[in-house]
Amino acid sequence: MKLVTLLRHAKSSWANPDQDDHDRPLNARGNNDAPDMAERLLETSCNPDLVLCSSAIRTQQTAAVYMNALNIEPARLQVHEALYLASAGTILEFIQQTDNAVNHVMIIGHNPGLEILGRQLHPAAPAQLPTCAVLHFALHGTSFKIGSETEIELLLYDFPKSRNS
Repeated sequence: MKLVTLLRHAKSSWANPDQDDHDRPLNARGNNDAPDMAERLLETSCNPDLVLCSSAIRTQQTAAVYMNALNIEPARLQVHEALYLASAGTILEFIQQTDNAVNHVMIIGHNPGLEILGRQLHPAAPAQLPTCAVLHFALHGTSFKIGSETEIELLLYDFPKSRNS
């Protein structure tokens, strides 16, 4: 069995309207939500072998919080420009190209690519993925290659306000 976790970056700042989208940092809410959500993942033993992250500042800041909370070594992080605002197809390519020596890959990226891919992987995945939301899947097989016959289980869907509702 292989595990795939999709994580949308935490809430980012729009304080500087002239700032390039790629360079937007987390805002106060994002800086509060990310550690809380990372702790929730720690409670579920959701600890990836490999973290693939968009090159955007907000995704890298989110990754840093999660990696610290989950005690993930920096060498297990790969930042990719191609994951910045990537389509569902591009994200899926990254997953499917993951080495089989890896058992659990986490992708930290953006909507709409993450939420579209989530729905493609499992019909119970939400149509809308809020900031800092996590989808955690089990692929019942020995590789990250996903075909029509691949059995995929949605293990977890969580987001910051889920415990407030």
